[in-house]
Amino acid sequence: MDINTLYTAEAHEEGAEIRIVSPLDGKETDFYITLQGIDSKTYRTAVRAYHRKLIAEEEGGEIDLLVAITKGWRGLKNNGKEVPFTPKMANDVYVNAPSVSTQIDQFVADRTNFIKG
Repeated sequence: MDINTLYTAEAHEEGAEIRIVSPLDGKETDFYITLQGIDSKTYRTAVRAYHRKLIAEEEGGEIDLLVAITKGWRGLKNNGKEVPFTPKMANDVYVNAPSVSTQIDQFVADRTNFIKG
């Protein structure tokens, strides 16, 4: 086995794109989110922060983790106008659209989503 086939951290740090499915009809939308994977340093750092919040019994840990691994998005609109990515806007989306958060959790947990080839 070639050692390079074992190295996944760089690909996970680079990120991958998920196409969001509508909670209304289950159809794919034109909303895409770029996320970093579980093998990325960013994810591992965010998980440590999440665990600290759990221990301290603070709110928002899971959403903070999702925001931390979100690199950006495209295709999200509000009344026809593009909604730019910001961490605050990502937080708002993830809090108010639990189906999006669930899709992200499932996508990020699958390492194959971040491996090219």
